[in-house]
Amino acid sequence: MKVAQYSGWYLLATGIIHNTIGLVMGWPILKGIHSAGWWNAVERGGEIDFARSAIVWFLVLGFFWMLMGYLMQQWLKQIRRPLPIAMGWGMVLIGAWVALMLPASGAWLVIVQGLIVLLDRREA
Repeated sequence: MKVAQYSGWYLLATGIIHNTIGLVMGWPILKGIHSAGWWNAVERGGEIDFARSAIVWFLVLGFFWMLMGYLMQQWLKQIRRPLPIAMGWGMVLIGAWVALMLPASGAWLVIVQGLIVLLDRREA
């Protein structure tokens, strides 16, 4: 059984882990957004609150990973072909860029997942 056939589930799991960390670490900020009533709660006094903006985009990224992981898995299940090579290279390059700037992060998971996609392309 090839490891690459679960590529989508790996990315979906990465998104779940990402958002779990975001919820735990960003809970106080999310409480502030909730207290502000959610509508236009990232701006305060006409200025963007970067902590609030960061947690919103952190969680949005996690949801996009979950969605992309599901899409990848559906591709593998229904198309029955390896994922496009651009997906593998994109994951490796984006992961490397983030790992360069933020080595103590989950970017390494994205690099590994991209390499799995690339190796699956080579085997096809």
